[in-house]
Amino acid sequence: MQNLRKRVPTILTADEILDKAFRKVNKIDKQGPDKVELVKRKSMARIASATDVISSTLMKYVKAFPSINERTDFLAEMIEVTVGIDKMKKALGNLDWAASKIKELQKQYTSKVMTSSSTFAADNARKAYYGRASSVVNKIAPDLEFLSYARNEFRKVPDFNDDMLTFVIAGFPNVGKSQFLRTISAAEPEVAAYPFTTKGIEVGIHEANHRRYQVIDTPGLLDRELEYRNRIEMQAVTALKHLANSILFILDPSESCGYLMEGQLRLLESVKTLFPGVPILVVENKVDMIDSGSDRLKMSAATGVGVQEVMAALRDSVKHLEAVEPLF
Repeated sequence: MQNLRKRVPTILTADEILDKAFRKVNKIDKQGPDKVELVKRKSMARIASATDVISSTLMKYVKAFPSINERTDFLAEMIEVTVGIDKMKKALGNLDWAASKIKELQKQYTSKVMTSSSTFAADNARKAYYGRASSVVNKIAPDLEFLSYARNEFRKVPDFNDDMLTFVIAGFPNVGKSQFLRTISAAEPEVAAYPFTTKGIEVGIHEANHRRYQVIDTPGLLDRELEYRNRIEMQAVTALKHLANSILFILDPSESCGYLMEGQLRLLESVKTLFPGVPILVVENKVDMIDSGSDRLKMSAATGVGVQEVMAALRDSVKHLEAVEPLF
């Protein structure tokens, strides 16, 4: 899967782009047979240099963001729930327009410089270009700010391996999902005793029997319809939809998570309805606090009791998808 964090460069502000462009042009000097020709050559070179810096910088940003016109995969949906596809398209479209406009201005004012009959006219044409170019860049300042925000949000999205069998952990906030991931993999998600501890998707790698499995901890899902779920919850739904070969749904019968079992079971039924083709392993956590007496698998992510049995059951649920040869 495309690594957004490495692909998108730091986005400069409008002022920073202009400063970068005009600081460079001040170092440009030219020779000429007379004073008028000298000023004309210098002015054209400075206009060309500023145009190159501004347009190339803007187009670098446009090309760095993923093309999502026809995408319906995990990456496209994650962009939608993170920053909004339409907003990103609009911002990138405005940058593309600005880069083209800067080049148009270069042609227009280079022509004016070339036909100037005095140093005053040539210099004025150059200054007029600077003013028009600055106006164009300042016009897209909000778009640059939005894309900088989008880049920072993308950096929170982990790398995913499309070729690796994937288990996705689901359930209410604070039922022990992050703690479970930390126990069975090398990942170290933040764990704390308050709802919505997990602010984004966490990925760990579980190794067993000479195979590697991708394990994803999703932000806590709440028992409500999709249209009422917040951005963090929708990240979890997106991961479940596109990445899960098997889902581990964790229940907290102690209800110390702050949610009644009745509500947790309603959420379980909702997940089953949303993802009918994905195997779902239901496990009760916090057996060190309470044993419900049910026939479900039980564990304590905090103490490690039952965790290995849960992982074995997850691996069994995807055995039909495993390659004949070990993956490493």
